[in-house]
Amino acid sequence: MSKLLNRFANDLPKLSHAEKHVFYYIESNIEEAKKQSLTEMAEVNNVSTTTIVRMCNKLGLSGFSELKYILKDIEQNNVSSESSLLDNIKNNINLTLSNLNIETLHSLIRLMISSKKIVVVAVGLSKTIGEYFSKLLMQINKNTLYVYESHIIDLLPGMMNWDDLVIFISNSGETKTLLSIAEKLSYRNYKTAAIVNAADSTLSRHVTLSINAHSNKSEYRGYDITPRSTLLLLIDIIFGMFLEAKNKNKQK
Repeated sequence: MSKLLNRFANDLPKLSHAEKHVFYYIESNIEEAKKQSLTEMAEVNNVSTTTIVRMCNKLGLSGFSELKYILKDIEQNNVSSESSLLDNIKNNINLTLSNLNIETLHSLIRLMISSKKIVVVAVGLSKTIGEYFSKLLMQINKNTLYVYESHIIDLLPGMMNWDDLVIFISNSGETKTLLSIAEKLSYRNYKTAAIVNAADSTLSRHVTLSINAHSNKSEYRGYDITPRSTLLLLIDIIFGMFLEAKNKNKQK
């Protein structure tokens, strides 16, 4: 999802057909839209200037000038070459490993072992990572449920037992769907954890404990291409530690 679409996703249903046409034009042509006047944008889209101003108002903006300011603030290309992309990923992995809190990792492992059931929750681009984690646990016969659909996520409080553990997987830690359910579970004192790419995220503050990676935010033409490799790295580490701890418990 592009940064522009992500910002105004909740307001799009308010737009008329013509207004949506203009919005999606801007989203696909941000560099051109940055340079266009109100009249020029109206001509390109074959709409009136009033239509564009009305669109801005429905998006919660004061007018066209505020929209232009937002467009200028969007960085179009933070990844300028293959070398910078590789360096970025390498730095993210090194920072993640060097800043890992081992005691927090051990605390998560203890929660996982003591839990009767683990519920893995992930949405958006993190869904495949959540599925990967849940299948790792399932293959060693850990009772695991993978949830990614919003209407099922909303039902989690009624599906949980006190000896269950919910693990959220998120890149930003600011996804509204996850924040809402994490807050509800927290108020009811259920055990929760997060694996997230942002240490200072809101999600991290809503869970029992949080395992944080480090990943510099990257964009290309307004699209979020922040590497998720650090999330996979954390999951591989957590699973390896969990497997080792589980085997040690069997030997006692």
